Amino acid sequence: MSYKRSSLMQERMAQNRKTILQSARELIAQGGFKDAQIQAIADRAGVSSGLVYRYFANKSQVLIEVLDDAIHVEVDILNHIAAGELTATEKLHKAVTTFVRRAMNSPQLAYSLMFEPVDPELEHGRFRSKQLIKQTMKEILAQGKTSGEFGFEDLNTAALCVVGAMTFVVIEPLNPSRNVMFDQSYKDYFVKQIADFCVNAVENKESSHLTK
Repeated sequence: MSYKRSSLMQERMAQNRKTILQSARELIAQGGFKDAQIQAIADRAGVSSGLVYRYFANKSQVLIEVLDDAIHVEVDILNHIAAGELTATEKLHKAVTTFVRRAMNSPQLAYSLMFEPVDPELEHGRFRSKQLIKQTMKEILAQGKTSGEFGFEDLNTAALCVVGAMTFVVIEPLNPSRNVMFDQSYKDYFVKQIADFCVNAVENKESSHLTK
């Protein structure tokens, strides 16, 4: 009987934690990190602020976990593309396209997770997130190097450049302070331009010339 109570308590605690994190994510998606204060998170989750502090030491820990959860979803998607049957060129184009399109479909959340000014602890979490994305892009680039599709010199540098292009290039369109709405045709055009740029940057020009 005590085991059953313990199991139910663990389930309730896990659900409380999940609800708190989901509430924080929703607040960030609506108004950025500035709106995700502990009391606001607690109110949205339907719990007391004291209960939030039972699971997290401070606001930064809540936001770091939201960031970690979000980036692991993105990395899982990119890893699935990297493990697919497409050519390396197709994988790179699809990976960049997918990442940028998902960012533009949730502009406030994406902007906050990637660019909104934050404290050093959360900024370090961002750095770790970009490292995870870089590892997947390195895998795709390495495949292309082996197959002769890509002609860069240094794998790590090439991966850093691709990650930089697919993240920082969206600062302007995502920035909520610009208060600009983009229609779907512009989004499609913008996303394709970034993906094409990344592929062209690492493409093996000699191989491409020979096949034309």
